[in-house]
Amino acid sequence: MVHHTFSSLDQLVEATAGWDLDWRQLDRGRLEAALLHAASDSATFERVAFNRGFSQRGSSPSGSLTLGLIEKNVEEIGWCRKMVSTEELLVFSPGGDNDCVSRPGFCGHLMSYTEDYLERTAADLELPLNLGLYREGGLALQIDSQEADGLRGVLRRLDRAIIKGPGEAETTWIRSELETEIPVRLVQLLATRPPKTQTLVDGFRARAARRGRDYIDVHAAEPPTIESVCRAAGASWRVLNYAFREIFGVTPKQYLQATRLDGVRKELHGKGPSAKIADIANHWGFWHMGQFARDYRRQFGELPSETLNSRRQ
Repeated sequence: MVHHTFSSLDQLVEATAGWDLDWRQLDRGRLEAALLHAASDSATFERVAFNRGFSQRGSSPSGSLTLGLIEKNVEEIGWCRKMVSTEELLVFSPGGDNDCVSRPGFCGHLMSYTEDYLERTAADLELPLNLGLYREGGLALQIDSQEADGLRGVLRRLDRAIIKGPGEAETTWIRSELETEIPVRLVQLLATRPPKTQTLVDGFRARAARRGRDYIDVHAAEPPTIESVCRAAGASWRVLNYAFREIFGVTPKQYLQATRLDGVRKELHGKGPSAKIADIANHWGFWHMGQFARDYRRQFGELPSETLNSRRQ
């Protein structure tokens, strides 16, 4: 059992072992994040919370079906080309591109179970369960508020037990909830809520925002011009500004700046003691080092040298 708090995105990424995600902080400010974790041979449970807005793309742990439930009163998130609420059960893909955009103040629970364990649970309950319907991932299953609150209540009790500490009684109870109560609830939901055709946020603005985002991600180090982003997105700058604010919560310029600064941060985190901050910053199109340092600090709450030094320690 683990209860950690983080002020570094790199530490949070390292703590979420098994996930292959590209995290990108979208808004400015120092990160404050918390992670609760418990696991058994067949199951993994996590609660994640952070105060910044993020774009996350990538794969969930392989060999398991991962399901997510957003905490109540959290703002809707962008999830695989649709908007989802607190009364939807998210289905992650272990081999696909899970694409999530969350606003500051996000909090949610993640539950991963091996397919064999879920199938055995379904057999014990005498419920039909076709896991093949869920392997593609990227789904959001609508559940009613009573079901959502019931599952959320179990997850919150698990949170409190993990925070309390690894006493023998708590450990036994956590294992029981993790291996019995939660998978039973999940199998009941999956067996009675087969996936339906998803309502995609796929209008002109959403498509323009995704095309613009993808172009920026590839060309961020150049950096691209406003005109080139608009051409790639197939939209005017005015429309693209509106679309980015709607989908990502920031303008295209802010997204580009966040992407370039994120590129610097990742290189600083991966370099050895001989790394030169100026060379890395120049590679990402930052030439005025004083302004770069101020922008970096506003984005991450620390100077580039602090990021580099934290890696050396």
